[in-house]
Amino acid sequence: MIVIIGAGISGLTLAYELEKAKKPYMLIESSSRTGGYIHSVQMNAYTLEVGPNSVLIDSAFQEFLDELNLSSKVEQAAAINKNRFVYKNNQIQKIPSNPISLLFSSFFSFEAKKSIFKEITNKTKTVENESVHDFFTRRFSQSFTNYTIDPFATGIYAGDIHQLLIEETFPSLVAYEREFGSIIKGVFKKGFGARRKTASLKGGLQTLTNTLAEKIYSIKYNTQVVSVKPAGSGVEVVIQENANENETILASDVVFCCPAFKASAILSNSFPIVSDKLMQVNYAPIKAVFAAFKRKDVTNPMNGFGCLYPSVESSFLAGCIWNSSIFKNRCPEDEVLTTSFIGGINHPEYTKLSDEEIISRAIAQLKNDLRITGEPSFVHVAGWGKAIPQYDIHLKNVRNDLTELSKKHIFFQSNWTKSISLGECVQGARKLAGELIK
Repeated sequence: MIVIIGAGISGLTLAYELEKAKKPYMLIESSSRTGGYIHSVQMNAYTLEVGPNSVLIDSAFQEFLDELNLSSKVEQAAAINKNRFVYKNNQIQKIPSNPISLLFSSFFSFEAKKSIFKEITNKTKTVENESVHDFFTRRFSQSFTNYTIDPFATGIYAGDIHQLLIEETFPSLVAYEREFGSIIKGVFKKGFGARRKTASLKGGLQTLTNTLAEKIYSIKYNTQVVSVKPAGSGVEVVIQENANENETILASDVVFCCPAFKASAILSNSFPIVSDKLMQVNYAPIKAVFAAFKRKDVTNPMNGFGCLYPSVESSFLAGCIWNSSIFKNRCPEDEVLTTSFIGGINHPEYTKLSDEEIISRAIAQLKNDLRITGEPSFVHVAGWGKAIPQYDIHLKNVRNDLTELSKKHIFFQSNWTKSISLGECVQGARKLAGELIK
């Protein structure tokens, strides 16, 4: 029997694949719900995404949705979601989306534009453990990095580009530099990868995890995994269900589909060195403020996905998604719904403020930046103390240990093992299932 620890998207997908193959398994979840960080909440007329707000659907993920009979529930983002905005010089500005708009846009200075076109002839090379900041500043310019890469990395990782490693976060760009001597050349020759569309599901992304959970028949809720250690040709797993006495299970394989810090606690006795490294994996804390306003009171047309705030702008907000602009039925028709993000690695102290202070400061900035004249008709605050894993040196340092543990039938599949992308978590779990089924 295979024991899976954690019923987030990775654990659910893995269990689903084992279920199809009639491979014995047990999915263990410490809480009373599945989904992990994916958490859609319906509050009156408002659909809130406490976790990921959307998913990028490629052909492989679409096939997965087809298999789950979820294609009819896919909500493709409005075309304007391709418009991305960044806060610069005290105003929301659109980022140029193609070479022509880049040439004529005032978003970049002349020097910044020149550095972009000169990247093709830039002969410098990546060094080991190079940060995202150093990589892009070396290949382009400080201004380009400050107002495109920094907010982009904030939007994905809520991270610090001085700590995120380029080889961990954007490995394809490092490969382009090595193969073609230029990122721009690589993009023109190889493209950005498989074509993907931004989408969600009716009822929110939790529709996906709920559907998977309905197809899985061996889930233990409210169950803690106390310890995991090798035992003969298998793995001994000690669990505690609903605060009852400990129970020992002998598994053929164990797969950790939980956050690194939870895996650390479970492995502390059997593998203390690995446990210490796992505990050092950084997670960004995040608070989200969901706010709705009457559409007539919002001057900004909000014709895009949202706005990101570079760290050089010293903003209280790290970013804001304009939910009602990209997906329908997220709020009443005469209102707009926004999700503002606070904290991250750059400002963890903001997440420690009271909810009242967070709301006050977030709403004040929204009203200023979007030129809103009225008060919000709806406000809600949620968040995670440890939200997004950081692909930095600490995460890199634990990778070899994970490979060694796989030789002892202990595996890891989560948003910190390869990619935080929901789609790649699904594909990673499906691939691992195939290996375990053999």
